[in-house]
Amino acid sequence: MDNTKTEKQNDRNDALKIIGIVTMAIDHIGLILYPQMIIFRVIGRLAFPVFAWYLAEGYVHTSSRKKYALRLGIFAIVTQLPYYFATHLNQLNIFFTLLAGLFAIDCFRKNRYASIIVIFLLSGLIPLDYSFYGVLMILGFYIFRETKMNFYSQAAISIAGFYVYGFIQLFSLLGVALAVYFPEDFPKVQLNKYFFYFFYPVHLAIIYGLSFLPYFN
Repeated sequence: MDNTKTEKQNDRNDALKIIGIVTMAIDHIGLILYPQMIIFRVIGRLAFPVFAWYLAEGYVHTSSRKKYALRLGIFAIVTQLPYYFATHLNQLNIFFTLLAGLFAIDCFRKNRYASIIVIFLLSGLIPLDYSFYGVLMILGFYIFRETKMNFYSQAAISIAGFYVYGFIQLFSLLGVALAVYFPEDFPKVQLNKYFFYFFYPVHLAIIYGLSFLPYFN
């Protein structure tokens, strides 16, 4: 095992991930319980850039990329039914998007550019949460991760997202800024590495259950 990777994993700070989880939950509360209140969806735009950034960092620091991909794939399948029933969206959940992004990064690292094009095409043709826009954001975080272009490349991607998802997607720039400029000396918080994987389907199931209460009908 790569000791450097292990040390970086032990030193990780999941404080930013908590922000991503909270804003994601707010987004889903707005989507499912308060669709008329746009502020929930605006806050929710912060979430995906955070998880896209973590995915790119995770690819670099994981001790086993195959296990990482397998873990994403398993939870993508497990989550699909809760995702569909809770959101009523005819598309694949965010784990599939993260998995596609992981494959795109791996292809880029191995100079398999034709495969990246195929991934982009499939992510656009298959109903995938965030579609090719999400895969592009993940790949951008990896390509520019240690350069000054990191924020600017993501800003360009978010502006492109405006033409796909409308004005609201511009608020994802706040999530990009959080991911890129999050202070390294922020108080350290560490979550179990499976926390997000389980939280995603469970919180969708809870919100879906709440939607049956008389208050929301």
